[in-house]
Amino acid sequence: MAELVDIFVGRQPIFNREVELFAYELLFRSNQVDNKAVILGGDSASANVMLNAFGEIGLSEVVGDKKAFINFTEGLLTPEFQSFFPRKHIVIEVLEDIKVTPSLLHSLKLLKDRGFIIALDDYVFNPELEPLEAFADIIKVDILQVGAQALIQHSAKLRAKGIRLLAEKVETQDQFDYCKKLGFDFFQGYFFAKPKIIQGKRLPANKLAILDLLANVYDPDVDMRKLSETISRDVALSQKLLKFASQSSGGRFQITSIHDAVMRFGLERLKSWSSMLALSGIDDKPMELFVNSLTRAKFCELAGSQLGQFSKDTYFTVGLFSSLDALMDSGMETLLANMKLSKPIELALLKHEGQMGEVLNIVKSLEHGQTNFTLPGDLTATELSSMYLQAMQFSESVLNS
Repeated sequence: MAELVDIFVGRQPIFNREVELFAYELLFRSNQVDNKAVILGGDSASANVMLNAFGEIGLSEVVGDKKAFINFTEGLLTPEFQSFFPRKHIVIEVLEDIKVTPSLLHSLKLLKDRGFIIALDDYVFNPELEPLEAFADIIKVDILQVGAQALIQHSAKLRAKGIRLLAEKVETQDQFDYCKKLGFDFFQGYFFAKPKIIQGKRLPANKLAILDLLANVYDPDVDMRKLSETISRDVALSQKLLKFASQSSGGRFQITSIHDAVMRFGLERLKSWSSMLALSGIDDKPMELFVNSLTRAKFCELAGSQLGQFSKDTYFTVGLFSSLDALMDSGMETLLANMKLSKPIELALLKHEGQMGEVLNIVKSLEHGQTNFTLPGDLTATELSSMYLQAMQFSESVLNS
């Protein structure tokens, strides 16, 4: 029996004007002693918070019937992950250092159209961030970082747009009273409560099981029964899926089997869930190894969508598994023999043969600044460089950890 691993989630309450509990902000914590976050990639930290709160400790144990504010980087706001987010239970906090881009605005529009509540975190009234206000239901203002005059001016402007305001870092009665007078709706800070650490336990992640799951959910010919069998073979994955499915259902139905949970989840949510498992960190290996695989996977997918011949999901699988030997501390040929992937995928990974092999060779060359590769199909070097930048941006927050 695998030894259970301790997990932690920081929780700080958010109150309304009557000092009634409105919601909690959930924060990444690495242990129970130091009530602070360690330096970790933003995507990984948020993935850990969500998986621990929703799939391990249990949402009802963490926030009860209240909503959970969770920090999101741009990497996690992309459509690839949106199926994972439980709309009724979370408020998406867009971080203050995020760069406003067309892709970010597109992601926020998709989330807004699906009914998510969106908050802007640590807002400092920067004109460059103003396009985000169109999607914001709540704006969190760090009152210690904003001058009194700016606070008066901008709070009135935002309230006129119908945006609710949340005062962060409230530390005294005078600050609370002042923000109430300015029309703030919600309040958070040490004046009310410091973050509390919620502790739980989970089964350790199995690297091969997660990677095998990823291969199956991204298989263009995916068989849901086979997917259920893949999950059933690993007790940790089975436990995580059943608990998360139970949390997601809100107790509306009884889950009768792993296959029942898989069918209720649906393929898109399973893709998001398995990707979140991987992003949350594979035990005992540096996160950079998986991030490198994810960057390669994204590049291969982008190139594959232009080249055809195989589905873009198959290209994604080739890129994702290209670092499998480093992750598993074993030879690639031995690992692939146990996974029974298609012959074109095996040839691409083992010998860089075929069109998928060419694409994999290109991304490996680009990683080392080399450009002496054969151009596949009608793609130009400029297009391939652009795809590589897009793939790197997808993993940017983790790479900067």
